[in-house]
Amino acid sequence: MKITARLAYSQLKNNRSRTIGAIIAIVLSSALTTAVCSFVASGNVMLTGLLGKGYGDYANSYKGMLLTPAIILGLLIMVMSITVISNVFRVSARERITQFGVLKCTGATKKQIIDSVMYESVFLSAVGIPVGIILGLLFAYGGIRITNHYIGNLNDLARIMMTNIKISLDFVITWEALATAAFISFATVLYCAWRPANKTAKIPAIDCIKGAGEIKINEKQVRTNPLIERIFGFEGLLADKNIKRNHKNFRATVISLCVGVILFVGIGGLYKQAKAIEDYMVINMDRNVLAEYTSNYTRDTNKMTGREETIYTHPVDSQLGNEITRKLQNFKDTNVYGVGMDLDTYVTAISDNLITDDMQKALEFQNKDSTALKVELIVIDKKNYEKLCKKAGVPIGSSILLNHYWYNHSGEGVNLQPFSSIMKELQLQKADGSITTIQIQGILTQDEIPQELFEMSPWPVRLVVPEAATVRNFLWMCKTSDVGGFMKYANELLKKEFPTKADSSYAEEGFNTRVYKTDDYIRVMNIAISLATVLVYSFVALLMLIGLTNIISTLATNVMVRSREFAVLKSVGMTPEGLNRMLKFESILCSAKALIIGLPIGILITGLINIPIKSIYPVPYKLPWLIILVCILVVFLITYGTTMYASHRLKNQNIIETIRSESGK
Repeated sequence: MKITARLAYSQLKNNRSRTIGAIIAIVLSSALTTAVCSFVASGNVMLTGLLGKGYGDYANSYKGMLLTPAIILGLLIMVMSITVISNVFRVSARERITQFGVLKCTGATKKQIIDSVMYESVFLSAVGIPVGIILGLLFAYGGIRITNHYIGNLNDLARIMMTNIKISLDFVITWEALATAAFISFATVLYCAWRPANKTAKIPAIDCIKGAGEIKINEKQVRTNPLIERIFGFEGLLADKNIKRNHKNFRATVISLCVGVILFVGIGGLYKQAKAIEDYMVINMDRNVLAEYTSNYTRDTNKMTGREETIYTHPVDSQLGNEITRKLQNFKDTNVYGVGMDLDTYVTAISDNLITDDMQKALEFQNKDSTALKVELIVIDKKNYEKLCKKAGVPIGSSILLNHYWYNHSGEGVNLQPFSSIMKELQLQKADGSITTIQIQGILTQDEIPQELFEMSPWPVRLVVPEAATVRNFLWMCKTSDVGGFMKYANELLKKEFPTKADSSYAEEGFNTRVYKTDDYIRVMNIAISLATVLVYSFVALLMLIGLTNIISTLATNVMVRSREFAVLKSVGMTPEGLNRMLKFESILCSAKALIIGLPIGILITGLINIPIKSIYPVPYKLPWLIILVCILVVFLITYGTTMYASHRLKNQNIIETIRSESGK
């Protein structure tokens, strides 16, 4: 074994705590890299099975969906790993700077100095990377099991939608993925070792022996604010000067803390948004089963008017909807509310004197024209329609305006009354220019609209009519005591009324029928949110663990390597209590700097995340105060606890022996 290799090996043996910290950082870094590569390999196998080799016609899109998140995660891992592992080797180089000076005086070359540090990286990699790869495969296996749990719910939704595709991830181990992970991990460690080694090798031998190569300061760099001494005393002043004097050591700690704070606050804010979206998507109705018929449609431009026209492929009429409602109602202990909707067929022009001020503001906010408002025509099963007419105080056969509008105002849902109560008729216009006039006999406001019709709809004009010849979809909201039996009965009924070919798709048939439980529908609608939350939190937790390793290692090492400095302070009269106060202030100042930088960035990230969210969901942005408070507490506990533990190990040091041994290095 070369002399440089033996020196590296002995250094690792003599500094076991730092060696263990470095191995842990390398293990976690390579584990995360392996997990990402394994997920890519598993995703490739899944897409190949579904789409064939090469991913078919949309190869670039699918490759982008697979590789883009992997590349982003890989870069995050590398940045965090470089920050942590570089600091380990920089501290090692600092500890050995006197040794390097002696070696240079005895003829050691720059290359030999660099080789000594690089051998450390090789030895550490030889232990850390294999362990990390094994751990990464375990992470990948667990992550794939969790993912498949949620994907199973997606497959349930696919079956509801009559889509004959089953999606699942298989845990696969490929040499390509393992080789990629090993190469990236090893290259990262080598780079992290080369930077401080190369820098240290350039320091003159005499400066190395003096120990002056690592820290070069001037008076301006350690100048402190007099206010610090007034508030924290002499120990606080020394703490501030020490941080500025050892700014490289503390900078690495502050960066790691900042990253942790940003991730903690950012992901915490994202979690709050996800929970708010889940709450928003809950269907608030006393119905446990939903049955639905939906017609396909096409959109084209009418050649006569130049306006967009919607054409339903297989519409149904209100008579058929009523008939199916009656048959569903025949099932024992079952209550059915049947609603058919005609969407995107008509627009209407409403004069300004019939539009309320609140609606005018909503239209201005949404840049909508009152002369082309979208209309939703609604038909209700006969029994419930008669109840609605009675509620509105109008005779059967009347048209009833649902005088309620909801819209998303910058993340806040706004309910308002859109039209004046004196509105008596509406002129509905199709894309071909034809006009149908409907007389309005009754008007229902928000409090009067039945729960089944209370919809947060983008259609400003919602009109209940006695019958309609072309309804795009019909929804039967059902309350039954025998859910399983009713679902079987409803499926058979819809298949009889709307027969389809075996294994046919929605597009091929031109229509779709489905029967599903309300709770299942809500659950699968939130799958993407839940899955993203689980995976992101798992990844962030591991990433923060790498940073925590760096923080603990840096702070502990910083205290241990300053043993001579502490001995000198004690020799000139500083008490153990004063030394502890100085170290406490160092941890406080270090934490404060990290929080001052990290908290605003983390809060900004949560705000930026909310911008695209609030354009879709009415979820107002709220600062994650609890997350922020917990983050502050955790940061101070980590820095304080680590510093105090390291200082406790120096409690019984012999002042004279420490000064003598450190001077004689």
